[in-house]
This record gives sequence, structure tokens and C-alpha cells, in this order.
Amino acid sequence: MTICYEVLGDRLARLRRSQGLSKTDLADRLGVTVTSICYWEQGRSRPRLARLQALADLLGTSPAELLSRDSAPGGDHLADLVGRMRAEIAYAAGTTPSKVRITIEI
Repeated sequence: MTICYEVLGDRLARLRRSQGLSKTDLADRLGVTVTSICYWEQGRSRPRLARLQALADLLGTSPAELLSRDSAPGGDHLADLVGRMRAEIAYAAGTTPSKVRITIEI
């Protein structure tokens, strides 16, 4: 089975287009430059946390959904979720997933 991941920039571009917004529209509504939107969509930079909620609101999603990686359908089992989150945490921390330990208390 192949798992396809959508990176943040691709997700932003897809959601922006689905809302019928141009890069200029989004930049104006967020109070940032068009260059910032271009860099986010190209993966050259990421939106600051202070802008994340406003960005998610404009795109009709949540900040967590913006930052998560999408997997192929059927990937919502706990092991798949933990694996995806391990990869996200490792990416954010600048390390490898094998160095990330996740504990779940129920």
C-alpha cells in the first residue's frame, strides 16, 4: 500500500483555491505580503503560530489540520496516527522519527 502525504504548502494552495481566494486575497485578509503566501505554498517558510488560527479560519479548517500530514484513506488507525505524529514531531524538532517517543495514557 502506498501512503501519500500532502505537505503544508500543497494543502494551503489547495484549500486557498477551494475557497476561491487568490494569493493576493489571502495576503490582504491576513495582513501579510503576497511573498509570504508564495513562500508558505512553496515550502520555503511556514506561517507563524500567531497567524495560524486566522489562516485556518479563512481556509475553513483547523490549525491542527493545516499542520498535519494527510495519509491515504483508511490511515486513521491509532498506529498510523501515532506514526504520522511521530514524523511531524521529528520534523518540527529537527530530528528523526526513531528519536521520538510517544506515550498514550488512557
